[in-house]
Amino acid sequence: GQSAIDQSAVTGESVPVDKTIGDPVFAGTVNGHGALLLRVSKLASESTLARMIKLVTEAQEQRSPSERFSNWFGQRYTFFVLLGSIVALAIFLLIDMPRAEAFYKAATLLVVASPCAIVISVPAAVLSALASAARKGVLFKGGAALEDFGNAETLALDKTGTLTEGKMRVTDVIALAMPEAEFIKLAASLEAQSEHPLAKSILNYARAKGIEPNIPENTKALPGKGLQAEFEGKKFWAGNHKLLAEESVSLNDEAKAALAKLEREGKTPILIGAETLLGVIGVADTLRLSAKPTLERLKALGLKRFVMLTGDHSSVASAVAKELGLAKEDVYAELLPEDKVNYVRELSQKSKVAFVGDGVNDAAALATAHVGMAMGTAGSDVALEAADIALLTDNLERLPEVYALSKRANRVIRQNLGFALGVMILMVLLTLFWTLPLPLGVIGHEGGTLLVVANGLRLLWSK
Repeated sequence: GQSAIDQSAVTGESVPVDKTIGDPVFAGTVNGHGALLLRVSKLASESTLARMIKLVTEAQEQRSPSERFSNWFGQRYTFFVLLGSIVALAIFLLIDMPRAEAFYKAATLLVVASPCAIVISVPAAVLSALASAARKGVLFKGGAALEDFGNAETLALDKTGTLTEGKMRVTDVIALAMPEAEFIKLAASLEAQSEHPLAKSILNYARAKGIEPNIPENTKALPGKGLQAEFEGKKFWAGNHKLLAEESVSLNDEAKAALAKLEREGKTPILIGAETLLGVIGVADTLRLSAKPTLERLKALGLKRFVMLTGDHSSVASAVAKELGLAKEDVYAELLPEDKVNYVRELSQKSKVAFVGDGVNDAAALATAHVGMAMGTAGSDVALEAADIALLTDNLERLPEVYALSKRANRVIRQNLGFALGVMILMVLLTLFWTLPLPLGVIGHEGGTLLVVANGLRLLWSK
């Protein structure tokens, strides 16, 4: 059979790829139109999906979870306090301190040196920030992801479905031999009976302009090239460069300039003509409206570098990068999933990296990055499983909000730890070298704990 296959989830190509007899197809891709009879040529363990699972597993095994300072400190310090109080009591008795005073000082020391405020300072801030993020439609799979995202300096992004809509739309209409409205009607009429994804984008565009197509006669599909149809006995065609060559149509300077412009901008040209070329329609996966403002806001918040990693063609990637204002050296195109993993590892050696993606081909890179973020609505199940953070919507505007929240959470954690340690050291010194009444020690200890909890809870109301 013949059909157009959506390979974006696996390869990142935004334009559906025409397939005919003898062509290979990936497991995990989506058939567009037409019935296909497929022959399985590889074992299940050798499929693209299986390789993705293997890469994800390897990446996750390489990531040793960082033990929190508060947990590490609390587990060991508690024993230290108990032993320290006993040792202090022994010293007090050895220096001939009255027994009542020695036991009172040791009891006070046990209270004021307890690590409650230190142990609770991190969870209070983290849980508040996680709850605040969840209200914004962003789910963190734990506090480590929250802290790491706030410390990230490099943001790597997939293109198709992340920076772009992941849907083909008409971007340019260049009528060469007739009025534009008449040309759009002809193009829509030619594609009226086609199920090709590019045909649907032309029909949607025409209907949005209030133009209803006519029904063509004798429509004939030309796999990998386009189609032919007749109107009132006259033959028209729509397709790509292969069909143009087959029809032996020569291009004038205006047509050559129009095609060069579309190809330079990474758009897919659909050529429409009869005996001559009547016009060109440019179709592309359009940039999300929120993409550029999002990157600008993230840069203002402190992210230092933005990198695009995509499996799409270099011309398409360059066009998108130009719209976003990304440097050429920060754009990597035509990547296989393994290549994305390698680039993420390379970037991770220079700074802390967050990666945003949505497809099957992004899963291993999501697992390899310090922080992986999956686009929820458009994201594949395997990407959501591999990621540390899930955006429940495909709205990129949530990224700066959550990045700011993560940075604020890290500041609150540092404040809490600093305050808790400071209060504890002060009260220990007062107990050892002066006299601190036990009730004041209790108030200082419990008061410090309540203050760090209250400071952490402020993140619940973050705007």
